[in-house]
Amino acid sequence: MTRGHLWFLVATACLAFLPVVVGEYPLALAIEVMAFSIYALGINILLGYTGYVSVGHSMFLGIGGYGIGVLTVLAGWPTWLAIAATMAITAVIGLITGLICMRVSRIQFLVITLALSQLYWGIAVKMRATGGDDGLPGIKRPDLGWIGLNTRDTTDFYIYVAAMFLIAVYVCWRLVRSPFGSILVGIRENERRMVALGYPIAFYKNAAFVASGLVAGFGGILMAQYQQFVSPANMTWELSGEGLLMVIIGGRQYFIGPVLGAAFFVILKAKLADITEEYIIFFGLFFMLVVALFSRGLAGFGIDLWRRWTARKPTAQAAE
Repeated sequence: MTRGHLWFLVATACLAFLPVVVGEYPLALAIEVMAFSIYALGINILLGYTGYVSVGHSMFLGIGGYGIGVLTVLAGWPTWLAIAATMAITAVIGLITGLICMRVSRIQFLVITLALSQLYWGIAVKMRATGGDDGLPGIKRPDLGWIGLNTRDTTDFYIYVAAMFLIAVYVCWRLVRSPFGSILVGIRENERRMVALGYPIAFYKNAAFVASGLVAGFGGILMAQYQQFVSPANMTWELSGEGLLMVIIGGRQYFIGPVLGAAFFVILKAKLADITEEYIIFFGLFFMLVVALFSRGLAGFGIDLWRRWTARKPTAQAAE
């Protein structure tokens, strides 16, 4: 068993044990953390592994939410079929969008993703069928009565989201640890060298964009099911910026970084909002402190502490 598999089992055990020790509100917060963690993992496929900064990735969060909403509420499709169809639609939109975005330099890529995100946001605002700016309510949660779960209950819905979260994390982990992930890192480090080695980097960059959009879109599906509502607010550029903050806070150099960053962001934001209406000011100060003090994010800081502790342990034993 590798170290990665061991940590995955530890995470599974922690998620399974959480409903035993906490109440309904912390579980609701954990659901939000897991949905945003998947969203941040999708962003990091581009930012951390391929080296492209997208400031419009909330478009996929919204596409996932609107996809599941339109198909289940307006079309009346079964939830599981709607999820599969939404993922397929997200992949197609991601492919078309990627073919446009990935043809330009990294700076131009940043601007184009923002522009396309605003385009999708504008479409969502103008669509009367989905409620326009008011959004689309009534999104159904999956029926898991066949395994004894009532997803209208917070605890049972948490179990569903935790299972989906673990599946998404494992798929992302296998993806970035595969030869495909290694090629993405090569593109990030030296794109010209990868071209010289004969790799079709246009194909791999487009594939990375599609994979990134799919993962972010899946996070949007879970978020829409949790809120039972989707609106153009799910596609704003501010939400794209928050996704980038999650990745940076957690540490884009590490696979677990986006998850830590999402947890930090969601929990701190909720706690500050309980204290003051001007929570965004204090949150900005916290973010600046994290960036200034932890250059490699929370994951890098934690790894440094672990290495120092393990390095001191043999010394302490020898002194005894």
